[in-house]
Amino acid sequence: MSILHDLKLKLTPPRITDPDLGSMVFLSDLIAPERSYWECEWTFPKTGTAITISLPGDENGPAPETREFYLSLPGRFEAILAAARPKLEKIFEEWLKQDLPQDIFSALKLTGFEIEDAKTLPLRWDISFETTGELWLGIIIPFIGDTAQAAVVDT
Repeated sequence: MSILHDLKLKLTPPRITDPDLGSMVFLSDLIAPERSYWECEWTFPKTGTAITISLPGDENGPAPETREFYLSLPGRFEAILAAARPKLEKIFEEWLKQDLPQDIFSALKLTGFEIEDAKTLPLRWDISFETTGELWLGIIIPFIGDTAQAAVVDT
């Protein structure tokens, strides 16, 4: 690619509108183009809240497999929450010294999902939350396939 093309990608990144996911902007990684991705704020159908997602792809658009992964999430959301719940309970006990409420969305806000590479099996992806109480915590629960891994906490 030419220097002018690379400069144009940085100064005026391409934008597209996906019929299901909404408006997206391309974030180019000039050093490692395979790490470039599309980013958007998607109103997640199951919560009605805006979340951030990133979709690996090139300047022509997101990888179709990644788009399919995100569009499958609403149908699997209850199972995802069930798998994530024990990890969230542990965080609430350790960090907040309280039980996770039955309605997790009375104490947490869904903030996003992210997938590494939708072509690699098993899929590696994560779901992220923020606490809504006095103490702010960012919580990421990585998944390998459908199995939740240990949560990562940011303060």
